[in-house]
Amino acid sequence: MSSRQLRKLERQRLENSATPEPQEDVDDKPQFNVLNPPAKSFNAFAFLNDDDVDDNDDGNEDEDKSDTQYQPLPKTESKPKKKLKKLKKLKSASNIKQTEGNSDDELDKVLAELEKERAFKNSSQAQELVDPEEEEDWEEEYDISNVPVEHCDVDFKFFTTKRLQLSLSLLSIQDVQNLDPDYELQALFGKLSMETIDDANSTTSLAISPEVLQQFKKIARLTRGWGGKDRKSVPGTSRKLLLTRIKDDYLPTTIKPMTMDEISAPEPLVEYFIYKETNMNEPKLERFHYEISRLKKESSSLGVTYFEFGKVDSSSEKAADAMFIDAVVLYPNPEVLMRQLQTNPYHTPTLLQTAMVLLRQGDNKLAANSLIEKALFTFDRCFHPSFHTLLAEGKTELIRLPYCRFMNRQFYLCLFRYIIGLGERATFSTGTAYCKWLLALSPAEDPLGVRYFIDFYAMKAEQYKYILKFVESPLATTYEHWLTPGLAFSSVLALLHLNEKEKAKERLKLAYNRFPYLSYKLLEVHSHQDSVKFKATPSACEAVEAETYLVRFGALWENAQHRQWLCDGLVELFNTQTITSGQKNKKSMFSALQDMLGLTNVEHEIPSNLVRFAILSGEGRIMARLPQDIFSRDDMMEYDPLPPKSSNVGGSIDGIIGGGGSAVTDVLMDYVDPRLLSQAVELRLTAPPEAWSDEEN
Repeated sequence: MSSRQLRKLERQRLENSATPEPQEDVDDKPQFNVLNPPAKSFNAFAFLNDDDVDDNDDGNEDEDKSDTQYQPLPKTESKPKKKLKKLKKLKSASNIKQTEGNSDDELDKVLAELEKERAFKNSSQAQELVDPEEEEDWEEEYDISNVPVEHCDVDFKFFTTKRLQLSLSLLSIQDVQNLDPDYELQALFGKLSMETIDDANSTTSLAISPEVLQQFKKIARLTRGWGGKDRKSVPGTSRKLLLTRIKDDYLPTTIKPMTMDEISAPEPLVEYFIYKETNMNEPKLERFHYEISRLKKESSSLGVTYFEFGKVDSSSEKAADAMFIDAVVLYPNPEVLMRQLQTNPYHTPTLLQTAMVLLRQGDNKLAANSLIEKALFTFDRCFHPSFHTLLAEGKTELIRLPYCRFMNRQFYLCLFRYIIGLGERATFSTGTAYCKWLLALSPAEDPLGVRYFIDFYAMKAEQYKYILKFVESPLATTYEHWLTPGLAFSSVLALLHLNEKEKAKERLKLAYNRFPYLSYKLLEVHSHQDSVKFKATPSACEAVEAETYLVRFGALWENAQHRQWLCDGLVELFNTQTITSGQKNKKSMFSALQDMLGLTNVEHEIPSNLVRFAILSGEGRIMARLPQDIFSRDDMMEYDPLPPKSSNVGGSIDGIIGGGGSAVTDVLMDYVDPRLLSQAVELRLTAPPEAWSDEEN
C-alpha cells in the first residue's frame, strides 16, 4: 500500500473520530524509546514518506503539510541516518496497529512490505554503509603484507588507504607552474621576453589564410572575456586557464564543448569499482562494504575527490559524433576528418585523431602537437570549480577520474599525447609533472601504463632521487608487476649518477632476478656477449615488457662507463646467481585481468594497460611484440584502445553519470544518433566531397 493511500485512510479515520488517538498509546512501546516524542499530537503515517521521498525534498514536504496538520517526530543525532529510517518505518508500522478503521489485511500487507524491504537491504545486493568503527577492519588484513603481491586483483585491495597516503607526495606536482613548459624554458634559458612567448603562443595549429585569421581576431574582440592580455581568459567564468593559452586560430565562442561534474556520494562511486565483477554467483556484499569503506576513508582523511567529464547534449555535438564515426570507423577518410575541424573545431576525438593522421602521413609534428594542445584547451576551459582549485594548488594527488567513462578516457589520451610532445621539445621536467598527474588520476589501475615510461622523463630531467623514492614506495612494491623494467633498471642508473655503486650493485641484482630475459637481451644487443646463454623462452608479456625498455636504453645509458659497468655486472650475475623470482608464474599473475582484456588465448596474458601503452606509444618495435590477434579486435580503436567493458551489465547510476547511457562503462557509439549516422553515410555516398563539410547540423 502506498503512502498516499495510507494518508487518505488517516484522513477518513480523523473525520469519523471526534478526537485523535492518545499520545500515550504510542509511547507505551519500550522498544522504540530511542525516539523522543513531542508533547503535541502527531501524524502516525508521516514516516512512511521515507519510502518515496528524500528528507530534503522541499516539494514533497509541502504536499505532506497540506495533507495533515501533524508534524513528524524530531530527528535524533544518536543513530546513523540509514538506521534511523529503519526505526521510523518499524515505528510507523507499530502505530498502524493503534489506528482504528484499518483492516487486518491492510496491516498485514504493510508489515509484509516493510519486512520484505528490510530483508532485501540485509541481502547481498544491499547498499548499506558500514559503521565508522568497522571501517578500520576492512583494510587491516591487506596492510600486513610486506612483500609484493604476485596475483593482481581487479579491486587492488592491497593498495590500501594507508599505502596511498604514503604515496601522495610522489603523485603531487607541488605547483601548477610545473605544468607550464614556458616556465621550464625560462628556468633553462633565462627569463624570456613576453614578445617571444606571445609569438610562440600565436602560432596557428593548421594552415589558415590571413583573411580568416583576421576574422577570428575580430570575433575575439567582440566576444567579451575571450583571451585577455595573458591569453588565459574564457567567457562564462572568472577563472583562468591553467594548462594552455588561447592562440589566434582558436575560434572565439561562449559555448563549452563539454561538461564536468564532481561525484561526491560514495554509494554511486562504488559502481566504478565493482563493474569488473565477473562471477555473478559470488555474493558482493563484502566487496561493496570494502569499497564504501575505502572511498569514505579516502575522501574524509585524505581529501580525494572524484570527477567526470560529460558530453554536451546538443545537435551539433551529436552530428560531430556521427561524422567522426563515419570518417574513422565505417569509412576511414582523413580528408573528411580534416574538413570536420572547420565545422566542429572543438570536437575532442576529431582533434586527437587528426593529430595522429598528420603524424603518420606527413610527419608534421608541429601541427599535430598544436592540435593536441587545442584538445587540451577544450578540457582546460571546462574544469569544474573544485577540480580547478585542486589543480591550481598543485594537489594533483587528490584528483581522480574513473577510466570507465568515455570522455574521461579522452582526457587520459590527451595528456598521454601531450606528454609525448613535451618529450620531443626536450621539456622533460614538465613531462615528468604530467606523468605524475596522469598516474594520480587512477594510481592503482594505471590504465595507460604510466609506470612503463615515467622513469624515462624523470631520468632525462635528472630527478634521480624521485626515481629511487618511487621504486621504494607502495606505487612500485604493492604488486609484483608494478615494478616495471624501466623502474627496475633506471633505479640502478640513478644510483650510478649519485655515485652510490654499492647500492647500485644490490639494485641490479634485484632487477636481474625480476627481469632475467631483459637482462639477457641487454647483454646480447648492447655488448654482444657470447659467454652468456639464456635457454628459456620468454612469454608474450615478457617480450613486450622487455621491448618497452630496450627502445629507450640508448637514450638513458649514454655514459660509456655506466654502460660497461652494467654489462660487467650482468655477466657476473649470470655466472654466479640463480634466478629466484621474477617471471616464474605469469599465468597466475594476470589471470584476474583476462576478462578485462578479453583475450581468447590465455598464453598472451598481457595486462590491458601494457597493451594500451604499446599501441599509443607508436613504437613499431613494441607493437611488433604484441600477439597479432590483438589488432583484429573490434574495440582496438586508436581514439579509444581497449575500452573497459562492464561484466556486471545493468549497473546504473543515473543522475550521476551524464551522457547517452546509464551503464557504468560507455563508448562513443553510445552517444551517436542512428538517424544522424545514416545521414552522414548517405551524404558521403551521394554528395561530392566538396559538400561534405557544408552539412547542416
